This record gives sequence, C-alpha cells and structure tokens, in this order.
Amino acid sequence: MHKIGLAKFVILTAFIVFVSGSSCFVSHSLPAQALTVTQKQFAIGNFQLRSSQEKHPKVLTIPQERTLVAQANANCAPVESGKIFRFIDGIDSCVAPMTEQEIGENLNDPFATAILRKGIFPDSVDAIVTEISNSGLNLQQANYLLGEGSQIPTTVASREEPRNLRYVLTWGTSPTSSAQILLNAPPGGDSSFLQVISWNAQAKRYNFYEFQAQVGETQNISTRVWAWAGDSPMARVPQTMGHGCFDCHHNGVVIMKELAFPWNNWHSQRAKISPLNVPIAVAQEQIFQNLKGAEILERVIRSGFQTYHQNWLRDRVKNEEGTIRLANVNEMLRHLTTNTTINFTSTNIESNGANTSPANSDISGIPNDFFLWDSALKTALNLNYTIEPVQFKRNDYDNYLKIHNFKLVQSDFQKPDGSPLYEQEGSTYFAFFVPVPSAEDLFLLTQMRSAKIFTDKFIASLLMVDFKNPVFSEKRTSLQQYAEQITTGTIINGVSSVPDEFANKVKAVAASQPDCDPANSDTCSGEQQFLFTWNLPDDQWKTSVQQRIQTYLDEINNLSESEQLDRLMRLAVKRRSQFQSWPTIKNLQEFSLLFPQTDLPQ
Repeated sequence: MHKIGLAKFVILTAFIVFVSGSSCFVSHSLPAQALTVTQKQFAIGNFQLRSSQEKHPKVLTIPQERTLVAQANANCAPVESGKIFRFIDGIDSCVAPMTEQEIGENLNDPFATAILRKGIFPDSVDAIVTEISNSGLNLQQANYLLGEGSQIPTTVASREEPRNLRYVLTWGTSPTSSAQILLNAPPGGDSSFLQVISWNAQAKRYNFYEFQAQVGETQNISTRVWAWAGDSPMARVPQTMGHGCFDCHHNGVVIMKELAFPWNNWHSQRAKISPLNVPIAVAQEQIFQNLKGAEILERVIRSGFQTYHQNWLRDRVKNEEGTIRLANVNEMLRHLTTNTTINFTSTNIESNGANTSPANSDISGIPNDFFLWDSALKTALNLNYTIEPVQFKRNDYDNYLKIHNFKLVQSDFQKPDGSPLYEQEGSTYFAFFVPVPSAEDLFLLTQMRSAKIFTDKFIASLLMVDFKNPVFSEKRTSLQQYAEQITTGTIINGVSSVPDEFANKVKAVAASQPDCDPANSDTCSGEQQFLFTWNLPDDQWKTSVQQRIQTYLDEINNLSESEQLDRLMRLAVKRRSQFQSWPTIKNLQEFSLLFPQTDLPQ
C-alpha cells in the first residue's frame, strides 16, 4: 500500500471525526509539519492529525489549498469569548460573530437553544456533559469509543502510544432513538478538539459546531470560541460541498463508516476495547467506564440519517391537483450513479487466527456487497441469483498475508529516526475489511423506488453499468452528466417522466459512439451499458440481468482456491486504494491504521 512521509501530513485546524472511523472537520490553516514523537508524547494520539493521500489530479493537494487559504485569511481579527460565531468553510474567510438575526434564523437546535443562546460556552468534554445534564433537556447520554489501533496488543505498542482513539457521545430521548446532540472528541481529558452536531427539528436538518480559534491562529494557544460551521443542506451546495464538516459528512448527516456488524474499529459486543489497551488516563475516565457498544450507535445513526433523508425527499415530491411535481431530480439521481459516501464492512472472522473461536478458524463470510451491489439488486429489486459462499483456508490466508507483507503501520507518528512509530504484521482486526456502497444511498434508492420516481428497470439499467464495481465506478459516475440536465420531473398516473427523459439523453450520445460487443460489455461505454438493459423488453430485462450477474458470479466460483484467494485479495487492495484517491470520498481516510500496507500493486 502506498506510503507517505509524515512531512506531508498536516495539523489541521478543527479536524473532527464524527463516526465510524470518525467524522471529520477540516480547516487547512496551520503549517505542515512532520511529527516525531517519543513514546510518552501524544499519549492519546494527536486528534488533529489527518492522513492525506492526495492522488487525484483534479483535486488541489493539501499544501496547495492551505497556501491559498492562508493568503486569503491573513487579516482576521482576534475573537473574543462570550459570543456565538460562525465559520463556514468555503464561504467565510474568518471566524466572525453572528448577528441576532442570523442566530434566530439558523440556530434552533437543542445545543444552541439550551446552551449557546443562553450565554453558556463549555470549553471541555466534561463541561459539555455537565451543561447538557443541567439544561433541562431531559436527554439520555450514551458513550461510545473507537480507534484504528484499539485492538493492537501491548506487545506491539504500549498502552500509552497513540491508537487514534475518539469518543462519540450522544444525547437522545432514549439510547437507541435519533440523537438530538452528538459530541466527538478525544479521550483522556484532552479538550483541544470539540465538535457538536445537533438536530434542528424546526428546520429538519443538522447544525454543525466547532470549538475553534481564529483562522491562522494556533489552536491550543489562542482564544477559542464556539462557531457554527453550517447545516445539512450546505453539503450539497457547490460553494461548501466537500469543505469543512462536509469534507466527510457528504450528505450533511451523521455518519458511521463501519455501520454494520462487526464494526471493525469500535468497542462493541463483538470486540470490546480493553482498559489495558488504552492509556491509563483514558481507562480511569467515567466515560470510558460507561461505554456502550457500536451495535447501539448503529441504530442511532441509521435513525438519524433516515429521518433527514425522508424529510429531504418529501420536500421535493409535491402533489399538485393529481400531478406529482419533482424537484432536484439531479440530486436524487446522484444516489444511483455515484457513491455519495461510503461504508465499510468485513467478515466476522478475526484476521489473526489466535483471536478466533475456535482458534485458527478459516476465513468466510466475505460481504456480498463486495462482489456487486447485492443490497440493491437482490434485496431492493428482488433479482434472483446465487452468491456461493467463499472460504479461505486459514493457512492459505495467513501465508498470503506473509508473502505479500501485509502490516498495519502507525505512520501518523514517527520515531526520532524517521521510521513509523510502530507496526504490526497482518491485516485489520476482522478479515477482509473493504469499502462497500453506503447505507444512505441504499435507503434513498428504496425510498425513491417506493415513491415511483424510478422504476425497477431504470434502477437496474443504471446499476448494471460496470456492475462488477459497486464502488468507485468511473463509467457509472460519468452518467451523472445526464442527470445534471434533469432538475425537475413529474409523476402522472403513477408514471414518472424521469426514466424516459434520462434514457433519451443517453441514447442521443450513444448513437454516435462506435459499436461494441454486448458479450464483452466491459469494453463498452457507460451509455452503451445502460442501454443494454434499458432497451430490453419489459418482460425480458429481469431474466437477462439475472443471467449476466450469475455468469459473473459463476466465474469467480469456478476459480481454484488459490486463484480465488489471489483475485479477491488483489481486488480488495485495489478497492482500498481507490477509496484513498477518489475525490471527496478519500477524505474519510483519517488515519494510517485504517488499512494494512502491502507490496501488492495498487
């Protein structure tokens, strides 16, 4: 896996990770610097450090962007405590106080109304906990913990060495309901980094807040203030898309990258984070001693984004005298043509055979969504095909990891000689940890299907474009250019105008493309692949799609065990590499321990 020197990492103002491997908020305002640490420095891990692998040619590198931002923000006035500020990355050049009108129009979530708007400005995790408890909101608190290095044994790294640990605290009417307030912060009494996300029920959107210094000032030395960092709709606005909080909260909602069992880096019912594996200061905290598992947070996060997306869609589907009017159709289509965000999942088998029960269990249970978007094609569209179980013999899997030098490397921190602080042979805690299509995209797909905005045939026609690559498909993503030409639509007598309008735009372009062989569809354009399914008769398309899928799956199933292992392991490495370079999506890679390094080509 690609290695990058620590000098390329930057300490970023107000970096936050909210969930699944974290949620992030980035402000590129501090100078880049390599971090060379001793074992006792950064006991919790530098929460502001972010692993940036800037590979895509269309995106500014962090140093380039940081230079532009620094030039634009050289003359920001010092901030004064006792006020509510705003800093919306992509719009604002400085942290500035909000007017009473701005506050009244935008800040109507419980964190604002019960805390900030009452002149209360907590400056630590403990202070936030105390103020919410005393606010009269009557919300129940739940504590969660994750860390990419949380399962690395103390024989490899002492408990005091950085493991990228983060707390997520939630407050809701019940532990499993949608959270009204969420806090993301480092553990161990480190309050250098605080982000709050709070649900504005009045506007049906999330507000994002950062406890930060003025742009260009040193985060831990200067006066810090609470600044509004934007709200959910800003995730979709060109000015702010991919900036600030929306660097990682791509759809403007709470996120949890590892949203499904077994939640690779989280404290959970499947893999608890031992108090002996974290710094003493963390193990002694009341928050740590009262942790809940990721299996509960998963329900909270799902409830949160489903509530937002249901409201978002409802606002864009209006019945006017029997005709249903559709708005922002191009945004709806993004959830089919692209990966608006990404989730991760894995097998339920530990990579290290010593941790399995019974010991040295074979590797099985590769996620179906790794092969194709099974959750959409089979579960949502009810297509019929069979994914045969794949199993790797333990010895074969272990040998493969050794031969190809798989290892987890803590390269976010360096020893004085410039080498990584520590490394562990092998792979992630649970085997076959890979990116898959997001639960958010799947949820909106099913909602739009139920609303008859898109037909099954239309959905299948899009998803069968480069269907062997359910994530990071350039061909399928290229079809968004036609979606951008369709901002409105109608549904009359249960028939949506969108599928035909989209298909006609695709046909107009495909007509001038060279012919290609449908039997070798991988060589065909995205337009041609879409039309292979769309042009089939309504009573035949489903059979044809099922046959194409089954042929692909049978090809994998018919490989020898060694060929199957090699092909799927290489594909997993490729997908991880694509994740690290895909525009916007790559921002979800915050720490080097997320994936193993290997000598396999990317």
